[in-house]
This record gives sequence, C-alpha cells and structure tokens, in this order.
Amino acid sequence: MIGKQKSQSGFTLIEMIVSLGVFSIVVMIAVGALLMLVATNEQLQGEQSVMTNLSFALDSMTREIRTGTHYYCIASGTQNGIFGVSADIDALIGDSYRDCATGAGGQRFQGVSFKEAGNSITGSDDRILYFFDRTNQKIYRKVGANAPEEIVSSGIVIRNLEFFVTGSKLQRIGGGNTQDQPAVTMFIEAVEEDAATSKPYYVQTTVTQRTLDL
Repeated sequence: MIGKQKSQSGFTLIEMIVSLGVFSIVVMIAVGALLMLVATNEQLQGEQSVMTNLSFALDSMTREIRTGTHYYCIASGTQNGIFGVSADIDALIGDSYRDCATGAGGQRFQGVSFKEAGNSITGSDDRILYFFDRTNQKIYRKVGANAPEEIVSSGIVIRNLEFFVTGSKLQRIGGGNTQDQPAVTMFIEAVEEDAATSKPYYVQTTVTQRTLDL
C-alpha cells in the first residue's frame, strides 16, 4: 500500500527575489524621504538663523537711529577718516549733517552717523556710527573715539548694506528740509556663512527721526 506524499509549503526562489526587490524599493523610497526631510530641516534652520541675525542687526540700528539727530551719511574707498579704528567721529563730524539719497556708489565703506537725543544709549554725548565694510562683509557700530564693534554674528555673510539718508538738514537752518522728517532707509543683502552660494536674503526698512525736526 503506497502512502500519500506530504506536500511542503513555502516560497519559491522567484517569489523571494520579487519580495526582496519590492522591499528594497520601499526602503529606498523611505530613506530618500527621510534624507529630504533632514535636508529641508537644515535649510529652514539656516534661513531662520539668517533672518534672526538680520532682525537683530536691524532692530539695533533702527532703535538708535530713530532717536537720533544730525544724520551724517558718508562713503569712502579707504579706512581713513571716520572709519578708522581710533578715529574720533565727534571731532571729525561735530554737528554737521549730510544726505546720501543715492547710496554708497559701490565704495568699500559706507555708514550713517548721528547724535542721540540725550545720553541714555552711550552714557555720553558721543556720536554713534553704523557702517558697512564691503571687503570684510561686516556691519560695525562705533561710538565716539572707541574702536568699531561687529553687530552681526558669524552665522551669516553680509553681501551688501546701503544707507539712504534724506532730509538731514534741520528746518531751523535755512529751511533746507523739504520733507516732513529726516529719514534713513537701509537695504541689506545676506547669505548663510556655510553656504555662501545659496539664495540671498533681502531686508529693507525705513526709519524716520522721532524727535521733531524744528
């Protein structure tokens, strides 16, 4: 009497190959999506770092410029004059004022100096100067005869900063100001320091003198 042959269940070689192929495709798609999420997160963090730095720099400048008087805009191709490390901007500028409605004209240095309305910021009557060094791609703050200090962290590169000053002449001096109030417009272009070839970020703001121009 011949017994029944038991059949063995399982996967064939072809089924295993197909299963492994499908599994590999699923894993590749999942890993690709994960890497894309990581890259996007890094990009967003970089953008946030740039915007945070720019916001801080603009807030610092606008807060002080807004309460200032006697705006004096100047540009130079060299560090001589008020852009010097030990230069006394009060002695060099005094109570003078100057517009620059067309910006820096591509020169290496450009800045705007002003006298604060009081001494709550500097603790003295020293002039404040904000300026951009196009070669070093940095923004500096200088008070009186003190050395300039950077106001932007090392996380970003400032490609360009333009100051546009209008209406700086006081009304009481010959009525030369044809605007309601003196104004300073700042235009900044920046990129991430670790990705200098990435897309640039642009920020622009206009500050109007808070004290009455009388």
